[in-house]
Amino acid sequence: MTTARDLIVVAMDVPADLLVDRGDLSLALAAAELIDLLAARALALRGDLVVPGERRDEGQGTEAGRDRLLTQALTAYEAATRPGTAGDRRPEGDAAGAGDTGRAPAGSGQHAEDEETGERVEDWLWRRGRDLPTAYLAALEEEGTLVREDQRRWRLLPTSRRVLADTPGRRRAAQHWSSDAPVLRALGTLIGVKGEEPPPDEVPEHSPARVVVDGLRQAVDELAEERRLRTTRLDRANATYRSRGY
Repeated sequence: MTTARDLIVVAMDVPADLLVDRGDLSLALAAAELIDLLAARALALRGDLVVPGERRDEGQGTEAGRDRLLTQALTAYEAATRPGTAGDRRPEGDAAGAGDTGRAPAGSGQHAEDEETGERVEDWLWRRGRDLPTAYLAALEEEGTLVREDQRRWRLLPTSRRVLADTPGRRRAAQHWSSDAPVLRALGTLIGVKGEEPPPDEVPEHSPARVVVDGLRQAVDELAEERRLRTTRLDRANATYRSRGY
């Protein structure tokens, strides 16, 4: 299984009081995909700019080359970085907070040709994260890792919910997590899978994976701040309505 598949299985396989925020999960899944594509050399990093890698075949014979969602991720990157492509790339709904980030354009400080063929790590996370949990849940259900558990309420209304099955994929994900796989643990801990503050960094400094993990940390912090501001605005609006007798 890929890092992203391991991550979503681990994120679902936690106690109910440690549920992971869907927006954070969107960003983390995008980060996991990018790390796998970098490892397969389908993509590369120039600073924090994602550029085409040496192996555009996505690493034939590797997990990255066989996984449909990673193939889609690479195809979407190529479309997003095609000359003339522009616009806000933030996820809507999953990773809430659409709109201008107020940062310099992707590739700032690089050559013009880099701006045409590259994308900043954080821009990748916001763009690729759009509805990504939905895509992975569908893939897990298709392969049998996620199954529907029938329930009945009042013996009249049949309902169902999706639960993890006891499959080799689920067991592998749990084994990877318990074996302290540095990248998986870093991604999961950043989005609260353990319900604790992230431990000291174990991902090698200056490595491509570390650049992506650092980008994820920044994106998750930004998303948390946007949620806080949204809650504050809502609270103020409610207080105004109450003061006016509504």
